[in-house]
Amino acid sequence: MSRDKFDEMKRRNPVEPARLPGAPMSVAERIVARRVRHTLPGWAMAAVAAVSVTVVGFGMLWFLDGGNGAEVAGGDTTITTAVTTTGFSTTSAPNPPQYSGQAAYFFLDTTGPGWEGPFLVPVARIAEGNDLEGAVAALLEGPTADEAAAIPAMSTAIPEGTVLLDLDYGTEGIVTVDFSSEFVSGGGTLSMMGRLAQVVFTLDVFDGVEGVRFEVEGVPTTVFGGEGITVNDPATSADFESLLPAVMIDSPVHGGLYGANPMVAYGTANVFEATVSLALTDADGLIIWEGFTTATCGTGCRGEWAITIPYEVDAAQMGSLIAWESSAMDGSQTNVREHPVWLVPYQGGSPNTTTPAIGCSGALAADLVEQTGLPEAVTAKRAAIYAAARACDWVALESLMADPFSYTFGVDEDPIAYWQEREAAGDRVIFYLAELLNRPVGTQYTVDVTYYVWPSAFIFPEWAAVPEAHREALRPLYDDEDFAFWAEAGGYMGYRIGMTEDGEWVYFIAGD
Repeated sequence: MSRDKFDEMKRRNPVEPARLPGAPMSVAERIVARRVRHTLPGWAMAAVAAVSVTVVGFGMLWFLDGGNGAEVAGGDTTITTAVTTTGFSTTSAPNPPQYSGQAAYFFLDTTGPGWEGPFLVPVARIAEGNDLEGAVAALLEGPTADEAAAIPAMSTAIPEGTVLLDLDYGTEGIVTVDFSSEFVSGGGTLSMMGRLAQVVFTLDVFDGVEGVRFEVEGVPTTVFGGEGITVNDPATSADFESLLPAVMIDSPVHGGLYGANPMVAYGTANVFEATVSLALTDADGLIIWEGFTTATCGTGCRGEWAITIPYEVDAAQMGSLIAWESSAMDGSQTNVREHPVWLVPYQGGSPNTTTPAIGCSGALAADLVEQTGLPEAVTAKRAAIYAAARACDWVALESLMADPFSYTFGVDEDPIAYWQEREAAGDRVIFYLAELLNRPVGTQYTVDVTYYVWPSAFIFPEWAAVPEAHREALRPLYDDEDFAFWAEAGGYMGYRIGMTEDGEWVYFIAGD
């Protein structure tokens, strides 16, 4: 027996049935259809759990009891747009392959004795859509300012202004990428080889990708640069092994935010007697594990290596995985490779080598900005929530929640476990928690309580009513498709944070 879609939405919405207005079926149909057509970001996944809509002409369906008005904080609210992560679009390729990692490939420069380079390194990038186009988009954005200024510095060989014109995933696992003419401008042989390798390695982490074909302004191209560099058709990662370091760490990726304990590390190497030496250090630089493993080939050939690393830490933190070759002459460290890695306390049971867990995306958030005019208790709780989210401190986050606390519609069990599950699935839940506290805040009045809500966009009855500056403050967190959806549906439906005037954190939820 079929059920009316909007009836099902009302059935699952926690608002009392008597307070729910009827909705034009055209609105409900568009929302349901939209969520079938597209890969959903984390906020939309949470909204689907609510399965409720914003109704044009009826205002917002407040889930707070007694909602009777709202206002936006004025000039006292600071707006920030500083975000360091990359958004991902949805690929239109048929049967797109799945991302087996979240990384774009850049070059890490040389520093210190024993270091060589620059060489390619897989660098963590948060993926929403897990799609090919998104991976290339992250690559074209290049290293962040912090990465470029770090020691050793990170760089890209892809010229500024390069645009991805088209991407096609073929049935044989061959990806065709069409770049603007900027892609082949400037640079010598090494630079040209480097940019080709960056594209190939970035796409190669997708399961099912067998090779990459290049086009420039729609023209198939296998010869690049003034030196006439010729690449295979299709090109594969094996064509660019000369740009890899002697010891390559493929996983964990550089700066990855998903930890596992024990850690499973793997990569490739071309080193003396195929011996790869490794050490794991904690946030203070103290060695918490040291050992070695053997690659499948060495001394003149590149082989694969893998090792499981047990370790102990008291709290989640960013440590380092260091790999090197011991010199055949004097045993000194050479061909050193180091990746910042996320470390987590041991959770017991068997090691899970397939599902990243416990780590979170909060560490990628920008610095907290001051917002004046808030009650003292609200200011203090805002800072505490942000600090816990930025530190990925699950215990602290749980201690800051009110009782009861709303985190998803229709579920009332364990918010922390739910967020960890969403983070492990690739959703940037905790990143949004931290970043939204940097967006304009609105004030919502009920019969008995005043609520402070981030972002302010949520309190407006229609998306069109949200001030342009407040909408643009959300631009780094959402894409054009999200904005268009909210305009069509009637209002903001992404994540929002709610706090009472006495500093009680009562919800972090998405939906209408």
